[in-house]
Amino acid sequence: MIYIYLILITVIFILYMRFEAGRVKVESVKFTLNTKGLKIIQISDVHMKYLKISPQKIKSIICAEKPDIIIMTGDYIDNINQVDKFIRFLNIIKSDAVIYLCMGNHDYKAFNTEIDDFISALEDIGVIVLHNKAICIQKNSRKYNLIGIDDLNAGNPDIEKALSFCDKDANINIAFSHNPDIILKIPKGKVDYLLSGHFHGGQIWMPFNLEYKLLRKEKLCKMGITRGLHRLNGINSYINRGLGNVCFPLRFLSRPEVTVFYMP
Repeated sequence: MIYIYLILITVIFILYMRFEAGRVKVESVKFTLNTKGLKIIQISDVHMKYLKISPQKIKSIICAEKPDIIIMTGDYIDNINQVDKFIRFLNIIKSDAVIYLCMGNHDYKAFNTEIDDFISALEDIGVIVLHNKAICIQKNSRKYNLIGIDDLNAGNPDIEKALSFCDKDANINIAFSHNPDIILKIPKGKVDYLLSGHFHGGQIWMPFNLEYKLLRKEKLCKMGITRGLHRLNGINSYINRGLGNVCFPLRFLSRPEVTVFYMP
């Protein structure tokens, strides 16, 4: 009889994890109470293979929030056969807000490091890929540098090169990169905010931080910095839990996330 109960509990647990993987949560991070500042939506770790949230749902969130820009922080595909599916995803969620993105380690693995064709395909539909590059945008009288830095492990991050594109007259420098460990390499005083993903918030929570001890080698994980808002190296850093999933379409105590930032 006990085996029946164990099987039943296991089935219920798996069904719940599948349910959680399909329930996106909109997180709000307000760095200012001024409604005239830059409003950003961050989307990370889409992982098309095991994504259980529809692009229509993401589109509805974007339409409701009306961001000025959308920043996407890597890991969109796990196989080159998913490129068309991801482009369809982007075409559905596109709005008046321009999409800026960088690459993640899974994107590189899908292309065996030769990622230029993927970048070209994204740029063809109007997405701006900031590959060790920065661009300055303006809202009202304030200027913002958006700084895209390549993935720390699978890519070729060049922080100095990316910063060289910055407008020196900008009020705020906002960097984004897939792996949050990049924060430990950014020179102090050069960046005000860093948006990243990669950790999935653990995806499936385990006690004693076992998911990070067993599956991750990053330095921030060892410091207990795995999700959400932190301040490190003089930078306000946010680690997004991501939308999709790796290995299987399940989550536990780490709901998929779309994050809305209110910048000064």
